Amino acid sequence: MRFMYALKEAISGFRKSKLSSFASVFVLFISLFAIGVFVVTGYNLNRLIKAIKEKIEIEVFLKDGLSNARIDSLLKEVKSIDGVENVIFISKDEAAKIFEKEFGENIFNVLDFNPLPASFKIKLKEEHRTMRGVESVVRKLRQFPEFEDIKYRKTLLNVLERRFKILSQVFLIGGVLLALISILLVINTIRLTIYAKRKLIKTMQLVGATRGFIISPFLIQGFLQGLIAGLFSSFLIYLIVEIIIPQLPDDVIRSVNIPLIFYPLVVFAGCFLGFVGSWISARKYITYKIIA
Repeated sequence: MRFMYALKEAISGFRKSKLSSFASVFVLFISLFAIGVFVVTGYNLNRLIKAIKEKIEIEVFLKDGLSNARIDSLLKEVKSIDGVENVIFISKDEAAKIFEKEFGENIFNVLDFNPLPASFKIKLKEEHRTMRGVESVVRKLRQFPEFEDIKYRKTLLNVLERRFKILSQVFLIGGVLLALISILLVINTIRLTIYAKRKLIKTMQLVGATRGFIISPFLIQGFLQGLIAGLFSSFLIYLIVEIIIPQLPDDVIRSVNIPLIFYPLVVFAGCFLGFVGSWISARKYITYKIIA
């Protein structure tokens, strides 16, 4: 009975402040949509960066004249380094075949000997696919006198980590600001509803209605505003990510994806923002503005 009364009063609040309620729902919808786009972009950017990092390898070139036994020993020692996932040995003959495949020219047609060195291609574990992780492995590799040179894509790693860090900060700040704006809009809408019902609230307090009973309709109103905004924004994001984007021709754009759990989380975020905004407004304006 108490819940039905609160729900009825919450719906009544929508009718009595139609314009402000619509504005609140609309801004919540825009905010949640923008936050959702931030999350989708950040999630897929992280997937792309991880895919690129998976292809980044450390290539170690060996000095000529090493025996097979020493090469096998080096292979085992490199595999034992913390952060190394796998090591592939490429002999001088295999290097010549790779050269011919990539450049379409047999090295022996150009020179009378094979100048290409044998090498190790080192793949790192996921937690070491960072600038710090790669450099820690490289430092240990440089301790081996048998290694002629060590190559890895340092510039690419630096760019990936620096740009991703900047974008993450931008997304975080933008998301927080949009969430605050949403809460402020809900606070303002509930404040107007409280003002419209100030006489009823005063009467209820005089007859001994509890504080929870009085504020519950406003909490439900804020919750419903967030629910409506969350449903619309998650539905729009679903249409874009799951239906529209896959129809585009570009392979990178078509690879955009998001877990299905994301959509109910958007709805939950809308309900949470609406509830928090209404709770702040009800506590502030009923306690101090109406009664005092």
